[in-house]
Amino acid sequence: MADDHLNINKTKRSTGFISYSSEKIGDNLPYVFFLILLAMIYIGNAHYTEKKVRKIDALKNEIKELTWTYMSVKSDAIYQSTYSNLSEQVNPNQLSNEGSFPKKLSNKP
Repeated sequence: MADDHLNINKTKRSTGFISYSSEKIGDNLPYVFFLILLAMIYIGNAHYTEKKVRKIDALKNEIKELTWTYMSVKSDAIYQSTYSNLSEQVNPNQLSNEGSFPKKLSNKP
């Protein structure tokens, strides 16, 4: 009977109000590993999401820059195609819009 009392003390430990044994720990080890796996997946997902958010912000900034570039080029193109600007550009080549109206060409013989 004294030997049974010693075996119980060796396999069962008590910390305050919680007592545990090596058998209980061994039985719950797969659950603990599963929780560790879930924690690792959670951390990995957080890093992946943060990386995607940074990339989205960079693309938004690039879109803003390209929009401003597009608007600038468009306004320059509109200015270059105005009648007064075109007449100034063709004057050095001795071209003008003065004279008769253009004639319509037709394919009929």
